[in-house]
Amino acid sequence: MVNGAQILEALASLESEKSISKEIAIEGIKEGFQKAYERFFDTEAVVKTEINEQTGSINLFQELMVVATDDEIEDDWLEIVLEDALKINKEAKVGDKVYKPIDFDEEFSRVAVGQVRQIFQQKIRATERAMIYEKFIQLEGEIVRGKIVGMNDQGTSYILDIDGVHTSLWNQKTINREEFVVNELVDVLLEEVARENKYSQLVVSRVAPKFLAKLVEKEVSEVAQGLVEVMSVSREPGKRAKIAVLSHDEDVEPIGSIVGVKGSRINNISKELRGEKIDVVKWDDEIIPFIINAMAPVKVISVNEVEGEFDIVVPNQQLSLAIGKGGMAAKLVANLLKRRINIYSLENAITDNMDVLWNGNITEEEVNNPDFINEVNKRKINSQTVKPEYHKNSFRNAQANNEEELMSFQAEVEEEYNQVEELIEETNAVVQENKDLESIQSELESFNDILNEEDEEDFEEDEYEDLYDQE
Repeated sequence: MVNGAQILEALASLESEKSISKEIAIEGIKEGFQKAYERFFDTEAVVKTEINEQTGSINLFQELMVVATDDEIEDDWLEIVLEDALKINKEAKVGDKVYKPIDFDEEFSRVAVGQVRQIFQQKIRATERAMIYEKFIQLEGEIVRGKIVGMNDQGTSYILDIDGVHTSLWNQKTINREEFVVNELVDVLLEEVARENKYSQLVVSRVAPKFLAKLVEKEVSEVAQGLVEVMSVSREPGKRAKIAVLSHDEDVEPIGSIVGVKGSRINNISKELRGEKIDVVKWDDEIIPFIINAMAPVKVISVNEVEGEFDIVVPNQQLSLAIGKGGMAAKLVANLLKRRINIYSLENAITDNMDVLWNGNITEEEVNNPDFINEVNKRKINSQTVKPEYHKNSFRNAQANNEEELMSFQAEVEEEYNQVEELIEETNAVVQENKDLESIQSELESFNDILNEEDEEDFEEDEYEDLYDQE
């Protein structure tokens, strides 16, 4: 039989350890006995359960409708004749409900206890989910700090304890598969708080663009106060990022506020992001000026909107800088703008008979000046970025599909192959012309240089760091 003292002890434990109120627990017991009776006896039976909160005793009653005669009974699990009903309740009348006490044996008790346990487990989970949701929903979209308490068996995620609640920091949500140790404190963006979730109600990330935006808000008082606003963020986690900022106070310079004195603020943010370099640009409500700002330090010759996309023409000498290796720089710009863009060199634009509007931030005279690139490289800009990376062909679309990227790669290979063939022919010509040994050796060294280099026009990291040095 069910032990009343054990029931009272269980109720107290649920209230203290699981924060489940006695009222909810009692409802769980009643529901469990109802289901157990239905399972053990009849699924259509209606059962009433009474629990004495002082002694813990449980009484079970079968609810029955009173009818006049046996001929009127259609279901004896639900109905009772008046004669028998009067034995239960002397004041019973036809049409009343009476409650017949149920005597349950040890076998039924075992079934009932198992059913109650299952109900309690469901209610405990539901209560815990509700508590977690209410506790964290106001923190959704904010940075929270958790402690690493382990890793899952598959090694695909860290287990993070955030104020007593465990969640998974998946490897793909870390910056370049960064490694942590047990008990290490980690800042994450609380991306989502779900009411229910099979794994965890808390979804966290360190690679989301908003994580960077919130780090800026945390580090920069002008942003926290609302004087400066982060309008858009684009990231290649752990590598590069661009943020567009707007000042709501004419006396506050937005880029300088974010960067800080000698880059102090932006460097603190970059450190948290494992060295991710951040380019800060000025927001503009007008799309063309914003594109020009986002492309910096690349000069823009022309911006032309074509069928909802933007064709951007840049100087030949800066195409590699505008696109970046693997298209990274162009993708950052496209994501910052939230627009589809196509980037062309001036030479390609002319070859393709494109409209070159000269509505950017460099004139035709400056483009034709052989010294303009040196002047651009030496110019100090008020931002902090990473080393942009290079890709030879024009980046036809920052969101190109795999087929377009493959064609671009094939064009690269063909171009380099042609260069090698040309150099071989030149070397053969040198031999035929009986040049001296030293000259031939020089030509062969040049040939080896081309074979060994990864990309003949890649920029060195030091060159990029010089390009973006702060005052």
